[in-house]
Amino acid sequence: MERPHKPDGSGSAGGLRLSESEATAQAFYDRWIGGTGLRSRLGRTVFSLSGTVYSGPFIQAAALRPEDRVMEIGSGLGEILTASQRRIGAEQPYFGIDLSYQMVRRARRGLESRRPSLHFLVASALQMPFRRQCFDVVLLSHVVKYLTDPQLRQVLAQVKELLRPGGRLILWEFRPYAWGAINRIILRGSGSHKLRSAPELVSLLQEQGYRNLQPFRIHTPWPPFRNLAYRAQAG
Repeated sequence: MERPHKPDGSGSAGGLRLSESEATAQAFYDRWIGGTGLRSRLGRTVFSLSGTVYSGPFIQAAALRPEDRVMEIGSGLGEILTASQRRIGAEQPYFGIDLSYQMVRRARRGLESRRPSLHFLVASALQMPFRRQCFDVVLLSHVVKYLTDPQLRQVLAQVKELLRPGGRLILWEFRPYAWGAINRIILRGSGSHKLRSAPELVSLLQEQGYRNLQPFRIHTPWPPFRNLAYRAQAG
């Protein structure tokens, strides 16, 4: 297996050409997470709790092993990777990418003392800076809603290239409500693009050649509470 490649500059995104939707998401999170007000402090608290909330379901859904190499797209403050690496007794480095400079800056705090290592990079899911077949598991946690249909197809195709044969994609996202007004509130509040139904997600995964799709349950203790979650294997 080829080793993951971390670009020069420790993942600086200065040279990235972001799409309009990516630039919007980057600005949204940099402004929100990097602020000093109550809303920013609350946001950082919620993201900090994500490791406690999501690492257990992630480990179980991915059948995570100490020897697995793991990458998360939209890694935020890095709490899911940090908690999972610790709980599983990981023997390999984990990588996380996020568009938000503020998220990555905060995720990197204290990394030097962690073994095995964690790497957090400012990078785009549409231009992932890694070699082919270098990961056993890729996680997409609440990222799908930020992507247009063509972007999601591109991301799923790239992830399939990054996974070893039989590697696992773990994906979860907010489930749309029956009332369009609630969905619009969720999208506007998160600065995102689209909530997709289970048939839509399954169809996109199958279209990109993923197999052995298995739904699993994951609960979010803050609104919106409902999620869709799937495990899928690369061909």
